[in-house]
Amino acid sequence: MFRTASKRKVRKALDNLTLPDPWDSRKLVEQIAHDRGHPIVLSPVPQHVMEGKVCGLWVSSDETDYLLYPEDSPSWHIDIVICHELGHMLLDHDLEIPVPAKSGPPTTSIDIEGLSAWLPGLDPDAVRGILGRSGFSARSEYEAEYLATLIIDRAVEDIQDTRHTRMLNTFVRGEDG
Repeated sequence: MFRTASKRKVRKALDNLTLPDPWDSRKLVEQIAHDRGHPIVLSPVPQHVMEGKVCGLWVSSDETDYLLYPEDSPSWHIDIVICHELGHMLLDHDLEIPVPAKSGPPTTSIDIEGLSAWLPGLDPDAVRGILGRSGFSARSEYEAEYLATLIIDRAVEDIQDTRHTRMLNTFVRGEDG
């Protein structure tokens, strides 16, 4: 079973990560962008755009990475979505997705041209991959979700008791508060 190897891979990625103190998912995004030498732009999109499709989306282009998340979600949910998409980055899951041929049929059901409404700086011809939950293997999804859970778990470990922390604890650790 792949879980043992995946757990080792995820724990190694977590060990190489320094979380912002105090916790702030946006600071983590800045730190990872700096470490990767590639800008990461957070972009909220209307809930109806994401509904029924994906919770978050990572759009990788030649110049910039974009992380999309539902704009009307509570902050604790946005943190989880951001950490999940960062998990895909940190675990190099983009290397698993074949680059679509320019002349071939689209390899995703995501409308690249339509994304420009929320990503005005996006050059559709420069997109290397659009990675949502449906674009990854079960293994990649497990790894990204496991890493996101460990990041959040570690982040809230020493934070004072706030509503945000209680919500993260409820959904990540399963605690009732």
